[in-house]
Amino acid sequence: MARVDDPHHYLDRAFEYYIAGCFAALNNLQVAANLFHHAVEMLAKFRLLRSVPADRLAEQVKKLKQKPYGHDLHTLWSDFKAAVDCSGLDRFDTVVADLNKWEDLRYGGYPVGIPATMVFMPRRGPHETWSDEPQDEYVLVLEDVDELFTAMVAAANINPTFLGERHRLKPALREWYMKDNVHLMDNLFRIDPPTPS
Repeated sequence: MARVDDPHHYLDRAFEYYIAGCFAALNNLQVAANLFHHAVEMLAKFRLLRSVPADRLAEQVKKLKQKPYGHDLHTLWSDFKAAVDCSGLDRFDTVVADLNKWEDLRYGGYPVGIPATMVFMPRRGPHETWSDEPQDEYVLVLEDVDELFTAMVAAANINPTFLGERHRLKPALREWYMKDNVHLMDNLFRIDPPTPS
């Protein structure tokens, strides 16, 4: 297992949070958005730590645990986009902002005095609200998160096969990754040809 200050620790946790989020979302579990939030957080931190020299790594890990970073996707996302220099990622700003908003619900009791509506959707499209009263609305669209995660992996120049090989011995991950995912990474879970006997 990678040391906690090894950037690959963040990559592995990002993928595991992402797959756990897929499972949770497809089973309508309310923790799905928080799992996806942590997946995006860990993937951004991996990219930000990836090129840090070994003698400065512990210092940078500590920095990313504190404000303005911590669990704040707004700051991490801005720095991730700057690090990968990919203007095409701007289209995910709303998805990241929505995931960041879900973090407020993690401990319950928020927001005080305002009804909250939580909506999980596998695909983009209209959704209904159950009241005409003002509400604090939280929407999670699995298709958007799948597309975001795939785009982040590509922008960070992570070889999908390398990522999949790190989790090859966890067969359930392949199943939950592929279920209802229209933004699959090429060769994530490589299938070796049968060995001739």
